Amino acid sequence: MYTTQRLMLRGYRPGNSDKDFILDLFQNHNVLVNLTEEYITPNYHTNSDRLEAMIKCALFVVVEEKKGTSGQYLVGFALVDIKKPQHLDGHMGMALSEEHWGKGYGTEILEWLKPFSFKTLGLRRLSLHVYSSNKAAIALYKKTGFEVEGCIREALWKEGEWVDVIWMGILSRDYYASIDADRLTGSDPLS
Repeated sequence: MYTTQRLMLRGYRPGNSDKDFILDLFQNHNVLVNLTEEYITPNYHTNSDRLEAMIKCALFVVVEEKKGTSGQYLVGFALVDIKKPQHLDGHMGMALSEEHWGKGYGTEILEWLKPFSFKTLGLRRLSLHVYSSNKAAIALYKKTGFEVEGCIREALWKEGEWVDVIWMGILSRDYYASIDADRLTGSDPLS
């Protein structure tokens, strides 16, 4: 188990509470529309298969609030999938329950995920894709050091409009350079 200031990131527990929570996330239209290219349907078997694939990733953590932070302790999940280890490229994803949006938890998760990916998993790059309709996520990724690397224009029909798929990434050298810059300016709270 890992901790941040307000969160615990732990392994998936095969019992009902983790599974039910994540499958409930997949039933929330506002969450799922930002996670999949597929049609948004309340299909338990499809969502169950999606969960089974996710827990096989190199990293899959369930995110919960530290006790006493608020009433509902399960927040969401984060993952890093490494398809071809020789390239040292991890593809990350995460989802938070809608009631936890706007609380800074996404930033907190990413600030934990970057050093874990580069130091512990030994990755050279961390990449992701996001839909152009998800403005909040794009702003979050840019704020935490990810750069736009490409765009597939009008790639998906979602919610009655064509949306772009934006590819973003951060290299380990850029991550380490940002840490060094923070230490030089005194803005790194760990220095």
